[in-house]
Amino acid sequence: MNKHNGLSAERSPLPEIHLPPHLDALVALASERVLKPTQLASAVGGDLDAIEAVGRMLAIEEGRLLEAAAISLARTSTGNEVLVGMKLPVLKIAADIAKRNKLESYHRLSLDLESQSHSSYYPDLVLVDRTERSAIIIDVKRSLAGYSGSGSLLKLQKRMEAAAWVLPEILWRHHQRLAVETVGIAIIDGSKTTSDIDDGIWSLDRLDDLLGVPGAGSAAQSCILAFREALKTRWEAALPSSATNGPLASPPDEAPSLPSAEKQIPRKRGRPRKHQPPAAITVGFYRPGGRIH
Repeated sequence: MNKHNGLSAERSPLPEIHLPPHLDALVALASERVLKPTQLASAVGGDLDAIEAVGRMLAIEEGRLLEAAAISLARTSTGNEVLVGMKLPVLKIAADIAKRNKLESYHRLSLDLESQSHSSYYPDLVLVDRTERSAIIIDVKRSLAGYSGSGSLLKLQKRMEAAAWVLPEILWRHHQRLAVETVGIAIIDGSKTTSDIDDGIWSLDRLDDLLGVPGAGSAAQSCILAFREALKTRWEAALPSSATNGPLASPPDEAPSLPSAEKQIPRKRGRPRKHQPPAAITVGFYRPGGRIH
């Protein structure tokens, strides 16, 4: 898998934003979906409920845009297969092991897919490298600001770890005999501005490394900038002509993002293989250079 270094994570304003058609279409769709003229006019006029509603919708839509952009960029890679809409069972035994232990103490393990399922986890996308027989489970977040203080981030990581144990069996049974021996987990934090990889947390400027797509980091950042510019343009256009005679409402503050709920259960393919003892799978945080730890 080819790896490429990303650009700086600093979000300095760009003089012009030129997006490829597939990303430009995503930005346009997100803008149309969230910036409704009637509600925007009410917010510009100073209606506090409308301002709050617009701010909340903007945060949610920005998170969805980031997820869609990551998927679209990943699909431009020739080295990975991109799977979306997957449902991974979180086995009770795997959830218990992940909860009580640090990952390095059990990073190689064998589990039976037929064991009792505790719940399910829906990754935003899964990258599979047939040549390296490896996979990466990726969760995209607009911001992790609301996760760190409450312990929610650790819970998310543990769910991803538990789900990673069954991914190889799911790929083999339902995705045309895809065979993997190592599974990495990675969380994209759209608000992170440092390039260091901390416990599988990736900033936008390192998407080149994570997705194996040159320029992915700068393209993802440009998507967010273009979306915010669209908001600014429409906000100014909604100002009444007499607005200079009185106070103007400021654009709404951004609210914590929510994960997308639009998930699909994958269609089963092929014939289930005969039961046999599951092979040991290596699971860990995904690091640059394809390393799992």
